[in-house]
Parts: sequence; C-alpha cells; structure tokens
Amino acid sequence: MKSWITDGRRSERLPHYTRANAGETLPEPASPLGWTLVWGRGLQGWRRGFVGFGIYHEEEVTGPWPPFAGMFGGYFYLNLSHMRLFGIRMGQTADQIDTAFVGQRSDTPVYVAHPEDEDAELTAKAGATVQRMLGQTGFPEADADQERLRRIRRERPDLTQLSAAELVTHARSLLGEVETTFQRHVESSLPASVGPAILGPLCAGLDRPGAMLDLIGGLGDVDSASPSTGLWALSRQVVASAELTALFNQGPAAVERALDGASGDVKAFRDAFEEFLAASGDRGPNEWDIHALSWEAAPVQALALVDRIRHSPDDDSPAERHRRLTERRERLAKEIREALPEDVQPVFDAGMHASQVWIPARERTKANCVTVINEIRMAVRELGRRGVGAGLFAEPEDVMMLLESELDDYVADPGRFGPVIAQRLREYAGLRELEPPFFVAQDSQTAIDTWPRRSEDGIATAGEGDVLKGVGGSQGTYTGRVRVVTDPASCEALEPGEVLVAPITDAAWTPLFLVAGAAVVDVGALNSHAVVVCRELGIPAVISVEGGTRRLRDGMVITVDGTRGTVTVDGVPAALAI
Repeated sequence: MKSWITDGRRSERLPHYTRANAGETLPEPASPLGWTLVWGRGLQGWRRGFVGFGIYHEEEVTGPWPPFAGMFGGYFYLNLSHMRLFGIRMGQTADQIDTAFVGQRSDTPVYVAHPEDEDAELTAKAGATVQRMLGQTGFPEADADQERLRRIRRERPDLTQLSAAELVTHARSLLGEVETTFQRHVESSLPASVGPAILGPLCAGLDRPGAMLDLIGGLGDVDSASPSTGLWALSRQVVASAELTALFNQGPAAVERALDGASGDVKAFRDAFEEFLAASGDRGPNEWDIHALSWEAAPVQALALVDRIRHSPDDDSPAERHRRLTERRERLAKEIREALPEDVQPVFDAGMHASQVWIPARERTKANCVTVINEIRMAVRELGRRGVGAGLFAEPEDVMMLLESELDDYVADPGRFGPVIAQRLREYAGLRELEPPFFVAQDSQTAIDTWPRRSEDGIATAGEGDVLKGVGGSQGTYTGRVRVVTDPASCEALEPGEVLVAPITDAAWTPLFLVAGAAVVDVGALNSHAVVVCRELGIPAVISVEGGTRRLRDGMVITVDGTRGTVTVDGVPAALAI
C-alpha cells in the first residue's frame, strides 16, 4: 500500500511538511471520518484566520484543502513552508521560524526563497493586526465561544433517542462551530508567539537566557492545565477516605464498576467525578480526532490518572505550585526590568503583557476546538454503538473508518459498509506500525511502503554518559529515574518523582506532570502543550529530543536540564548495560 484513503498531495508552492507540533495535535493516524468531516471544515477556519490576519491574499489559499497542513500515510503534517512564509511576512526569517517550530535538527529541509514570499502589503496588514491584538487585555471572542460551547454541551439532546439520520444531522450542525473555533485558534496562536520573541533576546542580552521561560510560566487560567486541578481534588478525596483508598487499590476498572449504585464516600466521589466529566470530559488522549476516546467516552482513563495523582504529597497541589511560580515570576520580572535600560523597559513590558494575555488565550481557543470535536464525537459514537449492536463491527469508534461522503449511504444501508470498515480497520492498524518521516520534502517520501516500521527503527539505547540534545522548554534541573510512558491511559507504573519520557503530550497527559519530577518529550516547540503545562506546574522539561522514548529506558537515572535543553544519562541499570 503506497498511500491511505485520506492522503493528499504535496503543495508545489509550499512543498515542505513536518510532524513538529503536528505530532502532538494528531499523534496517531487520523481516522477517515475525523479528517474528512471535522478537519475538512477546520482547515477552512484556518484559511479565514490567516487571510483575516494578513498572512495571505484570499486567492493564494483557495480550494477545499488549503495548504497549511497535509496528510501522508494517514499522519497529520503541518506545512513547514507555510510556517516559514507567515514568519517572513511578519518580519522574521526562515531560520527563526525553524528554531521556534522545529528546534535544532540536522535534517531540516533547506529554505529556498520564492519571489512571492515577501509581500509588503501583507506585512503591513499583519503588523497592524499584531499591534491591535497586543493592545488588548483579553480575547473576548474566545471567551464568548467557550460560553456558547458550554451551553451546547449542557443542552445536548438525548442522543440515544435520535434516529441515525438525526445523529448525522446533529453532528454536521456543529461544523460551523468547528470552523469558528479553528479560526480563533489561528488568530490567538500568532500573537502568542510575540511575547516570548520579545522577552528571549532581552533576557539573553543580560546573560540570563533561561529567565525567559520563567517569565512566561505560572500564568494561571491556562485551560490545558485546568484538568489537573479537578483531578487533584478528586485524588484528595481518595487520600482522605479509607474506603476509597481500599477501592482504588483494586485498580481503576474496579473503581468504575463500583460507582454504579454507590453509597457513602464512594457515592460522594461518584458525584464529584460526574461534575468533573461535565466540565472536562471532552479532554483525553489524541483529543483532536473523533476516533479517540475522550474521558467522557472512556471514564476509566481519568480514574487511572486519579489513581496516579493520589500518591503525590499535598504540597504538590496545582494551587500551591501556582503560588510559588507566581511569586518567582513576579520577582524575576522586577529584577530583569530594573536591569534593562529605561528606554528598553517599555519593550519588556509589552513582551510580558503579550505573554500574559495571549498564551492563555491560545490554550483557551485550543480547548474550545476540543469541546466541539467531542460533541461531534459523542453523536457519531452513538451511531457506532448501534453498528456494534447490529454486529457490523466490534467498537463504536470503528464507524470512524467511514468517509464523510459515505455517511448518508451508511445511514441508508449500514450492512453494506461492514466489509468496507473491516478492511479499513486492518489497513489502519498497519499505519500505526509505521514510523512517519519527521519531514516530507520530496514526493518519494509520501510513499508509505518505503517507511520503516517502528520495531525496525534501529535506534540504539543510550549509554551512561550520553547526552541527548533537545530544546529547553521549562527551566530548571532535575535528576531522577526514567519512566517511559507511551499512552497516558497506561500510566499505572509512573511513580512520584520519576522523569516522564513521552513521545508527545496533549491535555490528557497534564495530570501526569503533577506526579513527574521532570519531562522529556520526543517532539514539540516553545508553545507546544508539554512546555506550556510544565511551565504552569513548575517542572523542568526538554522537548524535541529525537528518539527519546526509544533511547531512554525505564530505570535509567538521567539529569534533565530544562535551561540548556540537554538530557544526560547518569546511570544505566545492569540489566540494560548487558
């Protein structure tokens, strides 16, 4: 098989693509329905956002699939050429964009200038947009979106009472919200990068380059970090109750079974857990794909996180961490500002203001996207539940193997699609075994029959004294034992104080940062999820560590330097050294 049913073609005008940041948005192969139904409309929202901001002329990005992203081998790619283009049109260089989005990599495709990359008209328009947005004290449009989406969630119809056709109609009725939320995410992401871009050089000029990470940490009101607060409160209920502690000692699955018909402390926990799911049940691993299981769709995942967090000491609470980080940030901001010349201090103030407004705003727009995606997910899962009942496939999410264009025909004759879905499930499982290239810069790289299998990557285990290089994302140094976690739903082995080593992270991983002493992530950049949350919780992080989850092994002792962006292997268990 050379390609998957949703794969696209490389753009001739913007030919280079990357998994950087894309890997944390859609870490697994995208489901056909998730891509064609949700993302097909979402990319139109991106188009509106980029054109409105002033990055593109309308005619440059027409068509049903704008060139901002690509799909190869079922894997989601961001268009690196596009990111370079918008950077250039905002007055930056391609090298600066590469550093921010890709990190330090030796295999980054060489930028080749195009005569239309620079556009004075668009640069002026984008600059004016940035100046206007940096003068704002908030992003009221995103706040209004959040309130509207919460109302949609509260007023969700009883999906079990809708006909199959009505379920599809309901899902499609939410696509306007998809386009709006995706547009807002673009609009907030651009100014969110301005604050760090201002503060970084100022701190480096004072020979304190790592200070910038502390200045943009502990901001509070960051939606991607907020699930940790709810899960922490649940974990304290467990700690305070002998009955709940005994129940959780039996494992998350036993807890889930016990919640039905519960009484006493278990009932109180169940009631609090239901409130948590109402507020944060739309989050979960791979949450940008309707095929994935949100916490609402699979509550046992959230219970597993509560089980891990209950072992953490009380002084590791999100509130206490935020208090410490706020004091540190305010003290450091005062020191840095006073060390700068008076005529530069207003620039510093602008950088701080931009960070404090737009980094949380970006996370809010991301959370809004996830909320509407989950509403679509739950409607389509009900359709899938009925398919399971009819014996067409094994799991409700299997219905996501359909294309959007096939939904109406499926409703009319579900049985016709049983064999189609079965074949696609086999092919989809095969995609998960492949290792997608980090960059796609040539047509030959889109042929998936040439991609290596993950089991055959040939990456050697790190040895004592080895130093793995990445990008410092959250300042500080920490030494601890490695715990490799490839799926937050399988986090039972993570112990308090261990170093979490992960391939990517999204909001589903957030609570694990309350347990870990530091984080090492294979992919990511300065505004990626792992970095934002680690800064909010005050633990060191190094991102963009190539092959980190395959070179590091459980039980190794490593030192994570989130300031320098290095991971040093201090010790290797004897069993691994043989």
